[in-house]
This record gives sequence, structure tokens and C-alpha cells, in this order.
Amino acid sequence: MSDVHTPASSAAHLVVDPETLAADVPPSVQQDFLRVLAQWGNVRAAALQVGASRAHLYRQRRASEEFRRLWDAALVIARPQVEEVLADRALNGVQEVVYYRGEEIATRTRHDARLLLAHLARLDRLEDRNYVGAAAANFDARVEALSEPGRAAAAGLGPGYFR
Repeated sequence: MSDVHTPASSAAHLVVDPETLAADVPPSVQQDFLRVLAQWGNVRAAALQVGASRAHLYRQRRASEEFRRLWDAALVIARPQVEEVLADRALNGVQEVVYYRGEEIATRTRHDARLLLAHLARLDRLEDRNYVGAAAANFDARVEALSEPGRAAAAGLGPGYFR
């Protein structure tokens, strides 16, 4: 018989068992990476900052269940920062360089309607939280009360007012 590989048989050889992967990222680098990832939510930037290869980090992610869980937790922790970046790009656009015949001739701002829709959906979810609705209802009074803590009590807003 000939040794012909069909796509299905070749694909079967490409499946990687996480148990066979070497955990080759030192624990100190894992810790640094996870801390940076939790701060910014950007895998590429976190890997660059700690001087680790993304390929090695992803291999470590597949090899270690705990590292995978902490990676996911770091992304959740970084969500507010990521949402701010999304909001900025949605509202202000992204600057792009325009080239003509290999020379830079201008810049333009490109807006992405999908980013804006995602940002609006985020604001809708935020509005559904009870404390946000209460804060929005008395927004001006609450902003003024920030500079005068005694004013909140005098206005009958009570200790739970700022929750």
C-alpha cells in the first residue's frame, strides 16, 4: 500500500494533546505577563513588555489549565480599559496615513460604525445596572455633592446615596 495522506488523516496528526506540551515559560515571566495583561488587556503588548514570545505564551496557555484560567481572568479584569479604548476609537476614529506613489501625502480619520454600535450596546448594559440609573436620575445634585460631602446628608441623600 502507498503512504498517501488524506486531509483527514493529516489533520489527525496536527491535534495537540495539552498534556504533551512543555511548560517552557518561567513562572516569573508568567506572573509578569498576567499582571500586565490584567492591566491593559492586550496580549501582544503584554508579551512584548515582558520580553516573551507570544507563541511560547500560547503554548503555555494550552499546557497549563491554571495559566489558561488566569489569562482569561486577566482579560476580564482589563475589560474597563479595553472598553475605554473601544469608546475612544468609536467616537474619535483612527488616524490613517494616505500614500500616493509611495509617498505620504495626507492623513485621514476613519470611523467604524461597528465599533460605535458595540460601544452603544455597552452603554445599554451599563444603564441596566441599578446604581447607574439612580446616579443618572440625580446626576447634577450628586456631582455637586462630591465637593461638599456634608451636603449629601443635608439634602437627605443618606449614606447609601453614592452606591
